[in-house]
Formats: sequence, C-alpha cells, structure tokens
Amino acid sequence: MKNYQNKAKIVRVSKIIRNILFAGLVVWIIGIPAVLIQVIPVITLWSRVVPASRYLQCGTPLLMVLCLIVNLKLFRFFDRLKNGHLFDAKTVGNLDDAGRWWVALWFIETLFYGIGHEFFQMTNKWDFSGNLFAGMTLIFVAWLLKEAQELQQEQELTV
Repeated sequence: MKNYQNKAKIVRVSKIIRNILFAGLVVWIIGIPAVLIQVIPVITLWSRVVPASRYLQCGTPLLMVLCLIVNLKLFRFFDRLKNGHLFDAKTVGNLDDAGRWWVALWFIETLFYGIGHEFFQMTNKWDFSGNLFAGMTLIFVAWLLKEAQELQQEQELTV
C-alpha cells in the first residue's frame, strides 16, 4: 500500500511541475522570436551600432535556445513521470540530457560573457556557476537512478 501511495504522490507532484515547465516552454517559444525581431535591425545596421551591444544582442538568442532545450528535457522527464513511467531508462535519460544541456549552457554563457568582458570592456562580468551546479546535480541524480535500476535488475535476476 505504501508503494502505491508514493507512486500517486510522485504522479501528482509531477503534474504540477510539468504544468510549470509547460508555461516556461510557452514563454521561451514566444521570447526567442521576440528577441530575434530585435536582433534583425542590429545585423542589418552594422556600422551604426556599438560593437558591444551588437555582440550582446546577437548572442542572446543562442543562450535562449539552450535554455529552451533544458526546459524541454525537464518537461519530458516530468511528463513521463506524470504518465506513470517511474524511473525507466527513457525517463532517466531525459533527466541526464537536461543536466548535460545545462552544463553546456553554463559553458556557453561563461564563454560568451567572458569574451564580452575582455574584448568589449563590458562593465559587468556575470558569474553563472549556479548553472554548473544545477547541471552537475541533475547528471548525478540521473547516474544515481541508473545505478539503482541496475541494482534492481540484479536483485530480480537472483530471486
């Protein structure tokens, strides 16, 4: 009875988190074209724009696309949990992929703002170490769940 109650709680919480992530997907899908619309005049008017602002405006869509991918992978993870696919290989794979994309986002952001700070003398140098920590945490949890799956399979084979 306890396992059924735990599964019901996981499904209920996953529905809520999935809905929040769906709202995030909608925001990213609307936000990326809105930013691209602002970037088009910057690209066409190269000589009239300060290089630092051009650099920032043209690089932002890439970062937004990476955020969209992370959001999408997390959405898929919680969608599978909501549908009752608790911790199977595909579900855990979505969590692992989200973590890897999040680490890629951290790397690109660090590179992007590092270059901007060095070459264009931007006043603020951003630190996004929280993205690295979050991505590594997701990768660790996915690894932990994969190991738990293998242990469970070994136990089922020995019984």
